Amino acid sequence: MKRVLILGSIALVVAAGVVIASRRPEPVTPLVTGVSEDPAVAAILARSCQDCHSDRTRQPWYGHLPPASWLLDSDIRTARSHMDFSRWNQYAPDDKKEILGSIAANVRNHKMPPGRYLFMHPDARLSDRDAARVYGWTRSERRRMRSEAAKSGGNAE
Repeated sequence: MKRVLILGSIALVVAAGVVIASRRPEPVTPLVTGVSEDPAVAAILARSCQDCHSDRTRQPWYGHLPPASWLLDSDIRTARSHMDFSRWNQYAPDDKKEILGSIAANVRNHKMPPGRYLFMHPDARLSDRDAARVYGWTRSERRRMRSEAAKSGGNAE
């Protein structure tokens, strides 16, 4: 009985530590810098994209425990290899336009966020209205970038 009580206490302390460690204050800087601000789109991106596509990952309690942590880390590495909002200013203008096009296609076709992620994070699901808003933002952002490139004599595509 004493052994069960000790093991239970240790498990409780570890679980509490994981929960406390996973709670970080939200950053005050925008998720994507160098783009036009739309607070509604910023909120959608923060809710549905930042966990995998930025360095603002909020790990769930089980995300600190193997083997779940291994799977999550792999998924996040893969997602960031495709696009990382935290590195947005490091991308070349043509890469940004391509990424915005990919975001538009993926949200419009409801391929992002992926179903596997939505299973554990249903609040990240994009409604048709959310998808339309993000799609519109990507289109206007690409137009803005082409216009700026044309004004500066750069590649206007």
